[in-house]
Amino acid sequence: MRRLGISFAVALTAVALMAGTAFAALTFHQGPTVTFSGTSATATFNVSGLGNDPATAQLLVDGIAQYTCANKGGNQAPGQNPQPATGASPEVSLNDTQKNGRSSVSVTATLSAPLHIGAKLAGCPNGNWTATLSSLTVTSATLVIKYNGSVIYSQTFTP
Repeated sequence: MRRLGISFAVALTAVALMAGTAFAALTFHQGPTVTFSGTSATATFNVSGLGNDPATAQLLVDGIAQYTCANKGGNQAPGQNPQPATGASPEVSLNDTQKNGRSSVSVTATLSAPLHIGAKLAGCPNGNWTATLSSLTVTSATLVIKYNGSVIYSQTFTP
């Protein structure tokens, strides 16, 4: 019984130590702010408290893709079914940009969607029409910060 109690105490201590190193004490000195321009969004911020463990930032964008339908005679009509569109910045290492324990970061993500989709999906009158991308609109951007592979910060911004 005593061995079981000692094993439990050791396991509990190990879990507590791992939990203590799993999260950084994230402190924003500037931002985060997100600016929207056309089909892109850019997040900028200055942060500290990450230590030397791997930390990354990524910006994800969501939006709407509109399509124009065209028949074989060249007549056009707007599609009736807007489609979701997404985009993502590369993951940026916060450790590579550290100076005196602080990281100044700027990440940009651009919305994208297929140039052509099926006529039925776009809401064209019938399958003899073609659907071509006519516009993209960003509806939100989400800044995600990971520390040791775990998400420690996530905030969504709207235009």
